[in-house]
Formats: sequence, structure tokens, C-alpha cells
Amino acid sequence: MVTTSSRGPVCSRKAPYSETALTANLRRSHPAWRNVTILQESTCLVKARNPLRRFFVASGSIIRLREMDGVQHQMDSRHGRFACGSLHLQRKEPAFATARTTTDVEVYALPADHFNGCLTDSNLAQSVVIGLTQELKSVTRSMRTPLLEQKSARAPIPAISIAAAIESFYRSALNAYINWSLTGKSNHLFPNMHIQVPTRVVYINGFKLLRMSFDERIDPAKTSNPALTRLGLAFAPGILMTPVSSLLEATNAGHMNKEPMYTRWLRGLVPRCAREVIFGVGLNQLSDYCEERMPPLIENKALRTALGSMTAGVLSGYFSHVPHNLSTLKLLNPAQSYLELFRSYAARHTIYVPSSIKGTSRDVLATTIACVFPQAVLIRTMQIVGSFVILNGTINGLKGFF
Repeated sequence: MVTTSSRGPVCSRKAPYSETALTANLRRSHPAWRNVTILQESTCLVKARNPLRRFFVASGSIIRLREMDGVQHQMDSRHGRFACGSLHLQRKEPAFATARTTTDVEVYALPADHFNGCLTDSNLAQSVVIGLTQELKSVTRSMRTPLLEQKSARAPIPAISIAAAIESFYRSALNAYINWSLTGKSNHLFPNMHIQVPTRVVYINGFKLLRMSFDERIDPAKTSNPALTRLGLAFAPGILMTPVSSLLEATNAGHMNKEPMYTRWLRGLVPRCAREVIFGVGLNQLSDYCEERMPPLIENKALRTALGSMTAGVLSGYFSHVPHNLSTLKLLNPAQSYLELFRSYAARHTIYVPSSIKGTSRDVLATTIACVFPQAVLIRTMQIVGSFVILNGTINGLKGFF
């Protein structure tokens, strides 16, 4: 049921500025502009039919329904909650979806025959242009900085340190679980935390502060090879922080490696360096890169940071799993060579190879599985995802206080 009156328009709580201004201008410019009340569960627009009127919702709610492949879907658009028939009225095109009211709705309606005539009004035309310009700005405003050209944001040392201290407990527990998965021998979840916490604080501060220092002091565009310089600057924090990471790893290996700490930390140094490079790029550049590319509908900064960090964590965790496993195995079995460790590590994956495959093919397939989907990869990925979310989220949340 529809009722009409000649009352003046009321500004919609749901409509943006451009739509509100457009509504007011339409009402002033043409007497055919009418206030309409549409009762709940009424149809105000039918799919595939030419719209007879354009509606602007002043109060109440409408939904847009469209059937595709025999299934009815509820459609959504940025203006579908407060404007109805707007995009099809000028050329009298068939409606894309059926619009129904879910509450009693108060709208302002203009017949299709009068709409084009209203556009000759200069004030209305200006409002239309302003509204389109604002919409274009909102949909084209996207950041697309290349991965190696990402710049660091300000990160105070106290915020980094608090984040690192919190994250150190999460990392220690997951690391103990990874070691158990690789060796079958259990260990404490939080061993030597009096060493781990301060070392982790130094470690994470190193990654963040080195990146900020490089960004402030070195301009790759002014060097003879900007691309190589950017690559080197992205890799440098991971390389420089490898000794600190080695000390952290050594504190988790005392249950199997009885060497003194000053020699234990050197075990697995080469693959650990590769792992730290991947971790550093993931924590710094890749997290920012992924956050930039979150859909524009996600406007909350904390949520964008969390989702960007999770995406970067999945990628970093996956690509660092083989170096991490090799460095861990070397640390826990220092007497064995890297080749021996990798062979025994790959041999564990033969259980996933069909028994019908024999000989060299079986070994090759087991090695492939060990590299593509190895032991503890899900735990390792979960560890990195959690670390990135805790670190980046806590730093961004606390930096406003310092």
C-alpha cells in the first residue's frame, strides 16, 4: 500500500551528503516530486520492468532481491539502502533487482517522465556532478605501493618492546610444539624465558628500527641500481638479526643439544639466515603490502592491519618452513650433516607415497612432499600468522600513547 502527500522532504539519516542535496534540489526544481509512504512487505520495484519512479529513502529499510540460476539472492550496493531505481531511470532501462520494504518506509519519489527534465536545472546538474565526483574518489582511492618500495610507519621503541614481550610467549609455546613434531621429544613450553623475553625484544626492535633507519638514510632511487638496493635493504634486517634469532633458538634446544650456549647457537645458522630474511620481509614489507590491498569496504584500521598481517603470515610461514625445519634439525642433531638431515627428513614423508610407487620415483615424490607440504607446516604457519598479528596489531594500537 502506498500513500502520498505534498510535505517537503526530510533529510535522510542514511543518505550521504550528495544524495541529500540532490533530493532537496529535485524537490525545489519540480512539482512532481512527492513524499510517499510504502508499507512493510510491499514491492516498490520489480526486476526486468522499467522503473516508473525514482525513490530516495528518508526512513525505514528496503532490500533488493534478484534470482540467479534458480536461487534468490539478496543484492547489496553502496546506495541500495537509500536509493531505488536511480541507475535505470534516465534511459528507462529494466530494473536489475526487485526492491521490497522490510519496514514501513518513507521515501521521496519522482516519476520517470519528469526526471530528465529536472537535469536541465543548473543547481541540480551541479549536485549530480559533485555526487559523481565524490563517488569516483571513493572507488579510485587505492594504495598500490610495490612490495620493495613500502615505507615504514613510525613505531616507538616502547610499543615495539611491549609487543615483542607479549609475542615471545606465543612464539615459545608454538616453537616447542614444532620441535616435538619434528623429533618426537617433548620440552617445556616456556623454557629460559628470562633469556627469551629480553632477546626477543631486542630481536623485534632490530627488525623494525633497522627498517626505519634504512628508510630515513638511504634513497634507493639515487643509487646506480635502485632495484638491487631495495632488495638488499629488504633482506638486510633478517641477515643482521640472525645471530639474535640463533640465541633464541638455542634456548629451546637444551633438552637434546647439551653443548654450551656459545657453540649451540651456531648450529643451523645458514638455513636460519634464509628463514630470518623471509620473516623480516614478511613482518615489514609484505604485511604493509597486504594491508594496502585489503578491500576498501574494510575501513577499520585495526581490522585491515590484522587481515594484512594474517595474509603475510600465511605466505611467510609457508615459504620459510623448509629452512626452519633444517635449522631446527641441525640445532637438535649437531653431529649430522645437512645432507644427512635432509635425507632423513624427506624419508619421513614416504608414508604419504602410494605403496605401488617403488625405487627412485618413491624417493623423489617423498622429497617433493617434504618441500611442498612438510611436517609441521601448519603449526609453523600458525606461529608466523599469530606473531605478525600480535606484533603489528600491538604496535599500531600502542604507538599513539608514546
